[in-house]
Amino acid sequence: MPDSHWRNILHHHDEPDEAMQHIDAQVAPLEELSDAVRHIRALISRFDSLTHYCAFDNLDLIVRAIGEGTYPGQPAVDVLTRAWEMDDQRRSRAKTYVQTLQAWSEGKSAEEAQQGAGDSELCAELYRTLGPFEEHKAWLAASLAHTLKAFAYEAQDLLDEAAEADFVRGVYRAALDRDPSSDDLQNRLAELAGGKSRDHFVREIFDSAESRQRQQWRVLEKLHADENGKC
Repeated sequence: MPDSHWRNILHHHDEPDEAMQHIDAQVAPLEELSDAVRHIRALISRFDSLTHYCAFDNLDLIVRAIGEGTYPGQPAVDVLTRAWEMDDQRRSRAKTYVQTLQAWSEGKSAEEAQQGAGDSELCAELYRTLGPFEEHKAWLAASLAHTLKAFAYEAQDLLDEAAEADFVRGVYRAALDRDPSSDDLQNRLAELAGGKSRDHFVREIFDSAESRQRQQWRVLEKLHADENGKC
């Protein structure tokens, strides 16, 4: 669930997360931006669900607003949350939006962006819609990419983006509640470099005797806590 991500419409009391704070640092001070730019950013903060039947109509409306620099004049997104399940085709299309918006906000050419986008034709179309690069437009595009990523990307997608060493440490901490030793880390990195998949690595560590024993102790701790709570 993407509840921990920046979504003003559902968590309007929360501070922006670290990634959004980094995006906000692209333009300063925010108070000097035009009303249209701030209103477009407000629309981005309201984007709430890819499962809504008009989700991509809403998304295209926001992208056009970024490109043209004009506020649509009415709310673009029905903010009622729908089911979180999403078909692969919709998720793939959304990822192309994320990849393209991120590339455009970083000043990359359309040709360069198409190499990393799932749908090259959609990528080119979005580049045409966004138009010439401008600082405030890049900020808005990065904001939309960050918001959309919370819905389009699954945990495995985010794990795949992590550096190898960070990934290994994360798996050890989650499964074993400790970091790997220096030698163990190097051996694990060599295994991944040799072709072992990250999915196989995760299953291997979580299925280890050390991990199973840790899980059993946690079950016992939970049982004892429940028993004490009944007293």
